[in-house]
Amino acid sequence: MDSGTHLVFGLGLGGLALTDPAIASHPYGPVAVLIGTIIGSQAPDADTLLRFKSNADYIRNHRGLSHSFPALIGWTVLITLVLSLVFRGVPWLHLGAWVLLAVVVHVATDLFNSYGTQALRPVSRKWVAWNIIHIFDPAIFLAHVAAILLWMSGWASPTAIFPALYGLLVLYYGWRTYVHR
Repeated sequence: MDSGTHLVFGLGLGGLALTDPAIASHPYGPVAVLIGTIIGSQAPDADTLLRFKSNADYIRNHRGLSHSFPALIGWTVLITLVLSLVFRGVPWLHLGAWVLLAVVVHVATDLFNSYGTQALRPVSRKWVAWNIIHIFDPAIFLAHVAAILLWMSGWASPTAIFPALYGLLVLYYGWRTYVHR
């Protein structure tokens, strides 16, 4: 997916995290999780910094090691550790679970497009690209934007809108996969 879609996924997962009583009841829980899901939804693309070395290195390595299974754990631990130090008292296990979900969703959604990832590393260096969802899918992006606007405007509770959003997105991904096959 593109960076904008990963961003709205991070915001949406931050809203979904408000369904977790351990996060919602803590004074800094929602802020810590929102920051964590936004950073977690972007972290695997930190390999974009390779562009400073050379565009060829970036193209060769983007969505490689940074999207691998060990990286999922590494990003989660790093982000959760930093946020736990900044937001003391927020239940780190819950915080870490939401950060992990954001990182996993990032990598999983990248598997559905034509570029794919090397998510199976270190077991395999093979690129996995299912070519089912475009890099930018207007339906996914606009559904998130609508849900976020409903949340921010106060028209809908995040505990209602985000479970519905992600339930519909699971159906959408399933439908697109079915049509592709």
